[in-house]
This record gives sequence, C-alpha cells and structure tokens, in this order.
Amino acid sequence: MDDESAAAPVNRLARAIPILDWLPHYQRGDLRGDVVSGLTGAAILVPQSMAYATIAGLPPIVGLYASVVPVLVYAVLGSSPQLSVGPLATISIIAAVALAKLAPAGSAEYVAFAATLAVLVGGVHLVLGWGRLGFLVRFLSEPVMSGFIGAVGVIIITTQLGPFFGFAVPSDPLPIETVVGWIDRLDETSAVTLAVSVSTLVVLLAVRRYRRLPSALLAVVGWSIAAYAFDLDEHGVALIGHVPQGLAGPAWPPFDWHAVRVLLPAALAITFVGFVESLAIEREYAREHGYRITPNHELVALGSANVAAGLFQGMIVTGAVTRSSIVDAAGARTQLSGAITALVVAPLLVFWTDGFSYIPVCVLAVIVIVAVLGFVHVAEARRLWRVERTDFWLMIGAFASTIGLGVEFGVLVAVAASIVVVVYRATNPRVPELGRLPGTYALVELARHPEAETFVASVIVRPESPLYFTNAETVDRHLRAALDRDDTRMLVVDMSGADQLDATADHMLRDLVTAYVPLGRRVLFVHVHDDVRDVMDASGLAAMVGDDAFLATDHDAITRLESP
Repeated sequence: MDDESAAAPVNRLARAIPILDWLPHYQRGDLRGDVVSGLTGAAILVPQSMAYATIAGLPPIVGLYASVVPVLVYAVLGSSPQLSVGPLATISIIAAVALAKLAPAGSAEYVAFAATLAVLVGGVHLVLGWGRLGFLVRFLSEPVMSGFIGAVGVIIITTQLGPFFGFAVPSDPLPIETVVGWIDRLDETSAVTLAVSVSTLVVLLAVRRYRRLPSALLAVVGWSIAAYAFDLDEHGVALIGHVPQGLAGPAWPPFDWHAVRVLLPAALAITFVGFVESLAIEREYAREHGYRITPNHELVALGSANVAAGLFQGMIVTGAVTRSSIVDAAGARTQLSGAITALVVAPLLVFWTDGFSYIPVCVLAVIVIVAVLGFVHVAEARRLWRVERTDFWLMIGAFASTIGLGVEFGVLVAVAASIVVVVYRATNPRVPELGRLPGTYALVELARHPEAETFVASVIVRPESPLYFTNAETVDRHLRAALDRDDTRMLVVDMSGADQLDATADHMLRDLVTAYVPLGRRVLFVHVHDDVRDVMDASGLAAMVGDDAFLATDHDAITRLESP
C-alpha cells in the first residue's frame, strides 16, 4: 500500500473529527488568542446561559450544565473556532412553549422533558447531517428569518417584564396576553427591584460599544455582592436562591410516545432556526479567516452537542451571533478557545455554586432584554423597503404572524412563506422583452432601457430561468403572447438564462412551433447552451426549426432580424 492510500482513511477521519486535524498541528502563537477568547467566552456564557434558562422556564443551573459537556463536544467535532455554542434566547422561547404542554415550568418533569427535547433536537440534526440534507435549511429566507426572530425578540422582552418590575406574570404564548397580565399587576412593582433593573439596563446599554468588556458578568458579580452585603432580598429583590453543586452526571431523559409527539414539531422548528443562524455565522467567519465549512458536517457537530446536552441534564444549544462576535474579537484562533470556555465553567459548578445563589433575578432579566434588543431589525426592514418590496412584506408577515399567533405557528408560517416564495419564483420566471442598444449589437431589456430599438415584425424575449416542468406553462404564456401580436412574424428566444431544458419544457416548445409555424410565424433561438441543444436534438425540436434557427450571438440575431 502506498503512502497516499494509507493516508486516505486518516484524512477522512480528520475531516469527520476536526480535532484530529488541528490539535497535532497546533501552533504556540495561537495559544494567547485562544486563552483570552476562551476566558472571554466563559465570562459572557455564564450569565447568558443562566438568563436563557429562565426564559425556557428552567432553573439557571440547567443553562450552566449546557455550557460544559456540549461545548466540549463541539470543540472536538466542530469546524469553526469562532462559533460560540451554548443556550440561545430564540431557542429558549420556542422550547418553553413546547415544554409547557407537558409539565409546569420549573418542575422536575419539566426539566426532564427539556433534556428530552435537547436529545430530539440533536437527533434531527444528526439525521439531516448523516442524510446530507443540510440544503433543506435554505428554504428559510433571510427576510422571513429576520421577521420571525424580531417577533421572538419582542415576545422574549414581554416575558421579562415581570422580573424587571419585581413580580411574577403568567407566561402566555401570545405577547399581548403577557403584556395585559403585566399591566394588571403594575401595582405590585418593587421599587428597589425596579431601581436595580433600570440602573443595570442603563449601564449595559452604555457599555455595549465595548464588545470585549464582560459587562454582563460584571453586572452579575456586582449585584450579587450588593445582594449579599445589603440583604436586597429583604427589600423585595428576588434572588436565584439555592443552586445545586457539582457537574451533572449522564442520565437518559424520559422518552414516551406522547412526549415525542408533542416535542418533535418544536425540535424541527428549533433545528431550522438554530442551524440557519449558526451556519450564517460560520460562513461569515470562514470567509474572513480562510477555512471551509460543510453544512452537513456542522449539523452532525451541533447534533452531537445537543445529544450531549440532553444526556447531561442540560438544555438545547446552538451558535450565537453576539457571543461569537465577542469571541472572534477576543482573538479565537482554534477550537481550543471553546474547550477553554467549558473548562472554566466546570470548576464554577464544582466549587462556587453558592455565589450564584445571590444573583438578582431582575439582573438576569435585564441581560436577556439587552441581548435581544438587536433582534428587532428595523434598519433591515427599511433596507428591504428600498431594495425589494416583496421581501419586505415577507419580513413583516413573518413578524406579524409570530406576534399574533405565537412562536410555534410563527415558525410554521415562516417556513411556509419561504417555501411559497421559492415555488412562486421557480414557477414564475421573468421573461423580459429585449431591444438593441442604439449604435451597438447588444440586446438589453426594453423596460430598463426605453431608448433601445425594436425590430419590424419581430420580438426578442429572454426567459431568465432554466426551463422545467415547474415554469413551462408560464414561459409558454409569455411566448404565445408575443407571437399573438398582429405584426409579429418572427420570435427570437434568448436562451442565455436557460441552461437546462427538461422534457416538459421541450414539449412546450415543440407545441409552440407546431402551432405557429403554419401561421407564418418563425421561432429562432440564440445563446443556446450545449446541454439544452442536446435535448432539442434528441427530441426532434432542432429538426423542426432547422439549423438556421440557432444563432450564436446577439450580432447574429440582430443581423438576421435586419435582413430582408
């Protein structure tokens, strides 16, 4: 066996388990950046994971459990050094809606089913990754995702209004109901709690520009010390309370048909939403730092991390934009950065859980609110209004449906809207009419260039899509409309945008020629791709129109139209 053959299995294994590739070649020059970014990641992850656990209706410790083993698993299997894996606010609210159908929030059964949901989410990831189905996430368009995430941000903020003001508000899938409940209880506001919340909010907003400053961690530490020193709990400020000490051991979460049936739709929604966000981050950093990302491999890595989260009594994890940008700014060079983050969180769970008990609940609420303020993409809505009105209305529709119908229906509407857009655009390609740019042999769109010249008794059109069974009827309608004009004697079809032709579309073109040639109307083709010409030759269409009907360039087409 030659060296190349012997190395092939090793290379495949390294691609499947990236740590086998980067760790043996680790460079000392990367260590400082990885250590600093790992510590920075831990400083951000600890308060955020606890806060996002509360969004999901879980004890804060569950968020910390999800910040150790799952983060280590991604460091071993993941391909992106900059992706910060952990709990996410968007995912937490979707999980909370699903889990509420099975058990009361915060109960032992609720926590156990949260682990079940994490395993289901991991399983969906793995099935998609192993089945090489990562392309399915492309069905969620960016405008639809922006609208959905913006609505989720509003819903999350409404869930934190009660803790912000110092009283409990019953959670409801519809934000308007939560707001009504909050208004009804405003007379229960704790003045001290509100003062803590407002001052924390002002400070965190003021220092947001300093991305590398662990402001959330400093807020948690500072107010924990204040709570201990000044007995804030005796003045109406709710504290986290007792936090179990030690790392979570492996345990198989409960699985039964009823729970799986209830949680599986949420698992599918979480997979789509979480992976779309993670993949967008990874691709951005891959371009910036010069490495490659394979969607199917990342599905497996994130799926394995979620299975680990469920088995170690944690909650769902995925990549987060905010944390990842901070980790990148701190200098992350390899996946060792994520491993260091996990190895910093682990000792805190073993030796310092008593310190967590003094954290004011309202401070975690403020951290959540500040984190999700950026979810509402007002600037993106303005841009879409200027650039593409259809995408703007898709964004607004996803936002409104999620606010009005709740997160679960919002996800369904978002997915359905994205698929409808894909299908509509696939079945309704543009077929613009062309003319000659004066003084040239260039063909341009008449609608965009009013000065373009047309030809006597001739029409030129260009289908801007491969010709398939999905759009053959639409293209046929455009071509027949051009041929049905009283003065049309010749139709030139510019095939430069149609690089493929299936049997249905070929049959449509043959019917077209058969119907109009006896009426004295000729059909010519220009810029025909070789693959398309092969289909036309095999079907007999080329023989029907004759070799002289195939023109190679705009110059040939214009010359033909100008000839007597």
